Amino acid sequence: MTNIQAYDIKARKKVTMKNPQPYLMKNGSWALKGTSSETGISLFKIVGRNKPEILQSRFSAFKNLFTSRQCECEKFC
Repeated sequence: MTNIQAYDIKARKKVTMKNPQPYLMKNGSWALKGTSSETGISLFKIVGRNKPEILQSRFSAFKNLFTSRQCECEKFC
């Protein structure tokens, strides 16, 4: 899981962001949106012009492993 830190206004300190999602702003910059691990409010962190890469959780990785197998008929089943 990713360890992205963002400033929480309510807690007045940097906290770990839960469930970060990439977000493209109007000016073309990328940001991360997520929720605070301490207070539960939404957090927003600007990361720059390049799209951020977020690692998958273990569950998502295993789900992709078992659902994208190639069978005998040359198709992904």
